[in-house]
Amino acid sequence: MSYVLDTDTIIYFLKGQPAVTTRILSTKDLAITRITATELLYGAYNSARQQQNLQIIYNLLEDFTVLEFDAIASEYFARHKSYLKKNGILLADMDLMIASICLAGNHTLVTNNTRHFERIVELVLENWTN
Repeated sequence: MSYVLDTDTIIYFLKGQPAVTTRILSTKDLAITRITATELLYGAYNSARQQQNLQIIYNLLEDFTVLEFDAIASEYFARHKSYLKKNGILLADMDLMIASICLAGNHTLVTNNTRHFERIVELVLENWTN
């Protein structure tokens, strides 16, 4: 089982947060999702230092496996979105896509938003900010 880094974890890494940085640099089998890559690119395009931040993100993306939203993840997404909707539980589609990719590949999601993602009971979570 590999670790998939959520967007917030990557941002902590980019800002040099010691616990996250140490853990990322000492852990093998790390990945991010295409959704996280997209969120990071959006942040760079939306920033005051667009070109500098884009280069940082492009360099970062070269260092990680980027997991795509495939047919298996699509099944997880549909099933969980239906369940969450029927039970009045909200979760943004992009977050549910990240979770679905993790479920499809039997990956652990590393995030500081554990309370947010705990809505998906099957999802294995870790928080590396501590």
